[in-house]
Amino acid sequence: MSPKEIVSSYKEFEDLLIKATNTVNEGITISSMDQIDRPLVFVNDGFERLTGYSKEDVIGKNCRFLQGEETDQTTVDILRRAIKKGEQATVELLNYKKDGTPFWNRLSITPLKDTNGLTTHYVGVQSDITELRETQKNLKSANKELALFQDKINFELEEARRVQNFILPSILPSTNKLSFASIFEPMDQIGGDFYDILEIGKGIFGVLIADVTGHGIQAALLTFMTSFAFKNIALQTSSTAKVVTETNEKLYNKMPRGSFITMFYAVYDSNTQLLKYTQAGHPEGYVIRANTREVIPLTSLSPLVGAFSKETVSYTESIVKLETGDKVLLYTDAILEVWDSEDVMMKREEFTTFLIKNSKLPIDNLLKDIKSFCLKFSGQSSFNDDFTMVGFEVLS
Repeated sequence: MSPKEIVSSYKEFEDLLIKATNTVNEGITISSMDQIDRPLVFVNDGFERLTGYSKEDVIGKNCRFLQGEETDQTTVDILRRAIKKGEQATVELLNYKKDGTPFWNRLSITPLKDTNGLTTHYVGVQSDITELRETQKNLKSANKELALFQDKINFELEEARRVQNFILPSILPSTNKLSFASIFEPMDQIGGDFYDILEIGKGIFGVLIADVTGHGIQAALLTFMTSFAFKNIALQTSSTAKVVTETNEKLYNKMPRGSFITMFYAVYDSNTQLLKYTQAGHPEGYVIRANTREVIPLTSLSPLVGAFSKETVSYTESIVKLETGDKVLLYTDAILEVWDSEDVMMKREEFTTFLIKNSKLPIDNLLKDIKSFCLKFSGQSSFNDDFTMVGFEVLS
């Protein structure tokens, strides 16, 4: 190739390189390091579009003209130190366009060195990241507001949890004829399960277990409202059907749309050993009879509470005679909705078989073993729903 052809080839390559450089959106600059004040010797079309400055405006000038009143000098110092050492650097700094409009510039500078390792030029690549920075700023602000909101929610949940704990029995009754036990573990800070044990007469006890739809603050408020309505009525009568009927009447049309309650309410008279109960949309209870190794289901098949008017529903009451050694177990649906690792739900027969096998255990130990049995079946360390049990044992 002749010298003329070589020069022509270099010229074509240079033109191609400049054309390619001018097509990119980023601003590209080249500064000379061997001239006084390190002036710009090249800027591409992208730089003109980005800053509003023309090539004629900036060639021969140091790039500091992009800086302004709010440009962070600490960031500028990072660039100065990199240039002094002949190193590459990437920073984000606030620059200003020709018309004074500020913009966030992601600037990357890379040294070009000669054969002796001396830096002769610096190539700068500039990107407008103003929109990205604004998005980050808004996201940071949103995260801060979200954190404050979460703190508020956590505080309200904690207050609601304290309210819910207030309605649960702090101390279970204890007599020489009966022994009571309970386990209450809400899935969240607060859940929809609750229970109560009342002495409504000499040797006569009312035992309630209930499940309100949902979780969280709304569920806590509904449990409080339900507990208040129930207790006022339960202390006035030993009829379980009447208590549930009047509780339904007090709650109907006062609950959020779509909300309801399942309840199982039993009254045991230790003087006669008669157990009356009403099952209102709730899982059946059990009498565990250790003497005959059998499990007797407690069912009365009454409707949900709070969802229907008194004109459209009625609640029934059943009675069963207990014996010394019998244990009564009431629970919420978390017990019978336990799934193993292969998505197979526990069968009712498996549960009742376990109850028969462990029927001679004291009531408190039995409840603890039921919990362990269900967790072992699921292979998990906790339940996917509120887990509540309450029961008692007839001692004499």
